[in-house]
Amino acid sequence: MNFFKKLFGGNEMGKSEDGTTIYGYDAPDERQVTPPSEILYMEELNEHFNKVFPNRETGVFHELISDIVHIDVNIMEATPDEPYRVLYTNGMSDLPMTLPQEIRKEYKHLERTELMMFLPADWPLTQKDFEAEENYWPIRLMKMLARFPHMYQTWLGYGHTIPNTEDYEPYAPNTELSGAILFALPEEVSTVHTKDGNQVQVYFLVPLYREEMEFKLESGIDELVAKLSELPGDFLVLNPNRPNACK
Repeated sequence: MNFFKKLFGGNEMGKSEDGTTIYGYDAPDERQVTPPSEILYMEELNEHFNKVFPNRETGVFHELISDIVHIDVNIMEATPDEPYRVLYTNGMSDLPMTLPQEIRKEYKHLERTELMMFLPADWPLTQKDFEAEENYWPIRLMKMLARFPHMYQTWLGYGHTIPNTEDYEPYAPNTELSGAILFALPEEVSTVHTKDGNQVQVYFLVPLYREEMEFKLESGIDELVAKLSELPGDFLVLNPNRPNACK
């Protein structure tokens, strides 16, 4: 993972108009992270998503071998009214992220996070399908980013942009998408108030082209979302070959 660029650490690579800085990271933080002894919010997250996206068949891709945190990816099947699958992680929020000292007091409620995505109803999702990276890369992306802040003793939040390698390499042979931005759906979807008094923020992963990431650095997330919203179809539902909003 030494190719990731990320926020708040390492060598500065650039800054967007909205203040987001991208840095280069060379290696994981060497400080030891104690894995959680239990999965804290699995039931509450499942209850939340079943309420927000009702009447869907559900399943889960269990992680067999875990490092730092145990990350499962839950899947909710498409419905006639909402013809897309809902995927969300479970386990990222078991450990708090490491917020920058200057914002920790005010934004402590943002230290626990999970990720979600929308996939087309016909996206191949069997174990056999996952032998091809063309099918598996969205799952891989969710699992890598869910582990990322704990591995690097950092944090991820709204508007953060994470390129895939320093050279913006595409995620798989069937796409030119080569990075992702953390977006947020309305509060009733993206905020989970837990029984222990904590809060879990659920950020939405939107894969991007290199030109879109560079545009975001120059103009900010609001301008990028405006451009994405002008594309045909719903940019929130993953299309590995969608038009490039900033080409």
